[in-house]
Amino acid sequence: MSDATRNPPPPPPPPPPDWREQRREERWARREERWNGQGHWVFGAILILLGVIFLANNLGYELPRHWWALFLLIPAAASFFSSYSIYQRNGNVVTPAVRGGVLGGAILVILTGTFLFDFEWGKYWPVVLILLGIAAIGTGMWRR
Repeated sequence: MSDATRNPPPPPPPPPPDWREQRREERWARREERWNGQGHWVFGAILILLGVIFLANNLGYELPRHWWALFLLIPAAASFFSSYSIYQRNGNVVTPAVRGGVLGGAILVILTGTFLFDFEWGKYWPVVLILLGIAAIGTGMWRR
């Protein structure tokens, strides 16, 4: 017997994967890592909240004048969730990315509260300057 009949050539290599499918899988893996598989319940909770708001309005309950400010809580929640995810990924270490996410979410929550409760900015706007100064000092101290 010849050598070719005893050892047949290896089969051809599989075709390269479609690059689009590979990108789709990478994107899905990043999304799962970012949300830790919890994105579905956040979206569901937002839909439930909107349904309750519109149902209360249809049943005659008086909604706050600036009820639309509740929509600011959506990016606030996303900011809190992403900073918590980064916190967990970095071994429970508070990094500048974590602080930035928490600060951004807190600003949006405070802004929502000011619209919902008709807070008067005319008198208290210097508080923003004070808080920014505290944040600047705190950031300088954390970096040491």
